[in-house]
Amino acid sequence: MNYIVNYKDYFEKRDASLPKPTWVYGDRVFAKFKSVPLVGMVIRETDSGVMIHADIPIKIGKDIHNIISVPLKGIKRLKDMS
Repeated sequence: MNYIVNYKDYFEKRDASLPKPTWVYGDRVFAKFKSVPLVGMVIRETDSGVMIHADIPIKIGKDIHNIISVPLKGIKRLKDMS
């Protein structure tokens, strides 16, 4: 029998046929949500867009948004300054 030694190997084998995501957890991005600019961190990529955790919550109307779903076209990767 062929045993998998750790979780990393297990998930790599399980997901080998899936396409690699463009955006991964932790990527720093700039985006616009209803014409309001925001900077944040990618939580995950979905079929319709990318879920972003905003650094500063955004208030639109009476609602305050921390986690925002933005279409794929409206996102730019921030450059690493270190």
